[in-house]
Amino acid sequence: MEESRAVKKRKIDAKLTTQEYVVRLKHMVQAMNGNYMVCMVNNPDLSEEHDHITNYCSHLDFCAFLKWKKNIWYNSQTHGPICTCCHLPQIDDSLHRWISQGKSAFNECSYPDRTLPLAYAIYCHTPTRRSAESAFKIQWPIDIQYVKWLSAKPVVASKTNTMLILLWFIETRWFQKSEVM
Repeated sequence: MEESRAVKKRKIDAKLTTQEYVVRLKHMVQAMNGNYMVCMVNNPDLSEEHDHITNYCSHLDFCAFLKWKKNIWYNSQTHGPICTCCHLPQIDDSLHRWISQGKSAFNECSYPDRTLPLAYAIYCHTPTRRSAESAFKIQWPIDIQYVKWLSAKPVVASKTNTMLILLWFIETRWFQKSEVM
């Protein structure tokens, strides 16, 4: 009897943890909705009216980004289902609906090209990268080491390190800036 209660409690705790994680990811996606996040890493004083799609950002070397992006991959057994377009975990339909088998993620994804450009900008902007390295107690002297860390087993309770660093940026850097304004 006691053992079944313990199992039930663990299941409830796991569900609550997942729901809290989904809420955090939803807040992150909403904060990234303006398409100017790469600029905001490089110049946090820009106004929110500064609006252009990520691929046309003057702070992003698009060719270098595309080369870098090709090296990120996830292990489905370790990370679970991840959208290949936006790299969000597919753990809840209210966060990211499931991409149909055999369908184009780019055609079905609600958040194309939002997460990885920001992850790349975090690395390329030296002060932000140093803050991230300090927060995660790691160093990425070259971009391939950063890519390997993003693709590795998550360092804490997160589906991927990509989501972990984006949550870190949005929750500690972005929302702090918003509260000051």
